[in-house]
Amino acid sequence: MSSKQQKEFCSECDANAAWYCVQDDAYFCDEHNIIAHSLKSQKLHKVISIYDNDVIIKDEHIKLMNCKNHHMPLCLYCLSCQEVCCVACLSVDIHKQHSDQVKSVVDVADEDRKILTEHLEKIQKLKITYADEQNELLQALRNIDFDEADNDQAIDREFDRIIACTEARRKVLKKQLQKKSKICRDSIYLKQEDLENLNAKLNRYSDEGQHVLTLNDFNALSQSKVIIKKMKMLEMKNIEFCQQRELSNSVLFHISSQMLLDMINIMGSVGVPPAPLFIEQKCKSHLTRLDIEWELVDYDPPVFAYVLELGQSDNNFIEVYRGLKTKYHLHDMQPNTLYLLRLHASNGGEIKNTSILEMKTLNIDLNNWTLSMSSIYPTAKAENTHASLLDNQFTTGAATDIGAAWIKASFPHPVPINSVTIAPLHKDPHLWGETNGDSGSLQYSHDNGTWTTVGTIEYVPMHHQKIIVGGITAQYWRLSHDGYLGTSSFIFH
Repeated sequence: MSSKQQKEFCSECDANAAWYCVQDDAYFCDEHNIIAHSLKSQKLHKVISIYDNDVIIKDEHIKLMNCKNHHMPLCLYCLSCQEVCCVACLSVDIHKQHSDQVKSVVDVADEDRKILTEHLEKIQKLKITYADEQNELLQALRNIDFDEADNDQAIDREFDRIIACTEARRKVLKKQLQKKSKICRDSIYLKQEDLENLNAKLNRYSDEGQHVLTLNDFNALSQSKVIIKKMKMLEMKNIEFCQQRELSNSVLFHISSQMLLDMINIMGSVGVPPAPLFIEQKCKSHLTRLDIEWELVDYDPPVFAYVLELGQSDNNFIEVYRGLKTKYHLHDMQPNTLYLLRLHASNGGEIKNTSILEMKTLNIDLNNWTLSMSSIYPTAKAENTHASLLDNQFTTGAATDIGAAWIKASFPHPVPINSVTIAPLHKDPHLWGETNGDSGSLQYSHDNGTWTTVGTIEYVPMHHQKIIVGGITAQYWRLSHDGYLGTSSFIFH
């Protein structure tokens, strides 16, 4: 025993203690340790040598309560009666008949902890499973939304194709589609609600279980059985949830063209020009522009105007061109957006045959750029890669040698930029100063030759600097400095 430890004496005599019994909360010499643990039930007690410097003998969290009848530590647990008892209870009371059913409180608590740990592991797996299920349900909702929009467009195309279809029939079909979509959604919403409830219980029981694991044996004994019972009930709920029928993630909707045709009076189509056809290989999509071209219509009487209309998912078409040219350019479009183009040839009559074309503008990917540098500074051991400038880490990035230095991002086409985030590069301070590049500038160019400065580098250690540029559209961006230049971030917004 170290000099810092207080000497303890045997609880039965004045000799120096050599052993400590956790269940009895008492110290014993060698002789009385053998006597005190001669009974079968007492041989299960946890006895610790006080000379073991690696073991903490006393812990206020494991101090046991005393029996109200015999004033001895409640160190045993009767499995038959499901209650704690002391050594005297086992000798004289009802527990004497259950001596083969008595275990140490520590052992019972350890067994319950093991069971609780197994349940916590199951909960963790269920949480992952439910997270995946939640993602699948969200994807199912997106699929339903997509199918609803797609069928909605199909309905409109059918009505546009048929010359004199009644508006009433269109509304009926849309209501049927909405009703069917609502039924599909409601089923998923209901399952989502069940899943959220199960997730809430998972989180609550997980927190309660983790808390029980931190308690002392006596408190853990009473609370662990309650939480284990809850977890078993939750497992039954999980089985019921998994046995629910598979939900559909699409909307099946049939449009009967014959039904629509039967509703139309015989009107004929004499004098109606055919629909002009889009030349799809010449119809090009850009970031904010659509180039459209169509075939010339040879008809008698001659066509005096081509009419081009623009719409989106709601099919609220607006006229964007009327004239005799067979090509048109649409400007100021939204990036990554689906548009519908409707075209017809007019010779003065109201009846028209139309062609419809779907086109989608290009997507703005502000991470899709190529990195180039004026030079590299090998001593700094920087990564000098595109990925290292996007990972938000202060310890990875790019560094140049001294001189007219620059770090450039080249996009495949001009992109609109509102702000640029940069940050100091933290490497070995003996090889690379964290303020290297400070007082440099942020610049942009349209032709990769003429550069305009829009911001100044003002590094603060371990802080990102966001430079607001106010919606500039350009293809080339760079950091420039007459000296060492480095950055751990080069992120565009």
